[in-house]
Amino acid sequence: MAQKKQNWAKSLTMAVNLATNVAAVLAIGLLGGRWLDTKFDMSPLLTILGFVLGAATAGKIMWDALMERERQRNAAQKESDQDQQ
Repeated sequence: MAQKKQNWAKSLTMAVNLATNVAAVLAIGLLGGRWLDTKFDMSPLLTILGFVLGAATAGKIMWDALMERERQRNAAQKESDQDQQ
């Protein structure tokens, strides 16, 4: 029972962390692009570019989180398999 509570809390923490990171990089890309558009009068080119870069970074963050979760799952499975032998 305690293990389920720990896994639930860990998953919630990971989800909140992931959502915060994704929102932050999207906002930084979008707002940075808008600021550069006003600075260089290139609207909306740099806003779009900033958003695309933010979205690419968000995708990379999500991919890294997914791969880390998969590594943890595989390590736990290996440990479980070794305990059974």
